[in-house]
Amino acid sequence: MTTRININDLKTEYPIIIVGGGLVGATLSIALNQIGIESLVVEAFEQDSKQQPSFDDRTVALSSASVEILDSIGLNNQLIGYCESIQNIHVSDQGHYGFCRLESKKLGVQQLGAVIENKRLGNILLKTIASKNIHYLAPATVQEINLNSSDKNVLIESDGKEKPINCQLVILAEGARSKLKNSLQFESKITNYNAAAVVCNVETQLPHQNWAFERFTENGPLALLPLSQNRLSIVWSQPAEESNKLLAMSEHDFAKKLEQVFGSRLGRVEKVGKRNLFPLMQYSTDNTIKSGCLLFGNSAQALHPIAGQGLNLALRDIAELQKLLVESSLVKTKKSLGNYQLLREFQERRKQDRQQILFATEALARLFSNPWKPLSVSRNLLMKAMDITPTLKQEFARAAMGYRS
Repeated sequence: MTTRININDLKTEYPIIIVGGGLVGATLSIALNQIGIESLVVEAFEQDSKQQPSFDDRTVALSSASVEILDSIGLNNQLIGYCESIQNIHVSDQGHYGFCRLESKKLGVQQLGAVIENKRLGNILLKTIASKNIHYLAPATVQEINLNSSDKNVLIESDGKEKPINCQLVILAEGARSKLKNSLQFESKITNYNAAAVVCNVETQLPHQNWAFERFTENGPLALLPLSQNRLSIVWSQPAEESNKLLAMSEHDFAKKLEQVFGSRLGRVEKVGKRNLFPLMQYSTDNTIKSGCLLFGNSAQALHPIAGQGLNLALRDIAELQKLLVESSLVKTKKSLGNYQLLREFQERRKQDRQQILFATEALARLFSNPWKPLSVSRNLLMKAMDITPTLKQEFARAAMGYRS
């Protein structure tokens, strides 16, 4: 875990302060450290706390591009043994003939992505932060941010004490419902899907053989992601009332319901782990910058899990910010890291990718949970066309692997 520091150990100034030490904030601090930029991470939850939402029981499907980004900042060796490779992806629509398969061997790639449990990835990040002596203050909160002066001022509270810290840039990575984001008057669009995702791990009669499955139903998508020890991570999105029913079922009834919806390709569902429920909403902020302040991760956009793109999008943001800072002279001078022109350039570079992912995620969420028959026929024809057309399949595979033109 990280080397514990307290508020009295803090310097009076850091080049960058990252508010939020979850998966995104922690990874960002490591990427900045790699290019010689010191940061302070302020995290609201104690290390090992079960309340830390970023390090919970969910899993993350890392695209191939995301695995490469984590490798580029020195995390590959730590990830070995904890990530389960996605070799193939099967996409289908319950009750219809359309489906699409992506197979790494046929596409000529080593893998399509990898799956890791949030808690394991979080522990790896915290150990890496400790090894690099990055200052990570937890539990602590930011009480106030003043962006009006040339040196931005952040008032931090921890252990009943307050301390003002100066910095050049404040990065908010504390999640979708950031109070600081609201206090700084960033405007967000909120889409409430009136649905929730049931998340758990299961074991099946037959081995998954590193296949990931996306099964669309008339009420919402069902994703099965391969884990170690022949386990699969389930993310089952349903209307709120149906999700509560799934949560309340006995293990036996839940397993039978899952078999009914998913089919028999992996045999019986033999074991069901602890189930958790997560409401589904999408938050998006068009303008993610102010002079001296930048939104990152779910603070910038919190996505529906249908395409599994939340962390993958944030990792591409991290890679682009690191690249931009290296290209500028600011890495050497370590001055004016929060200047508006630099942040605007970053926002412009990331604009197209963000907009495409936000549009695609919302469109998929609505397209594949709509039982209207003409629409169902159209989406099944589209899946079948992608499965049999090499060019379409190649483009779909590139997008699934996180590569952008």
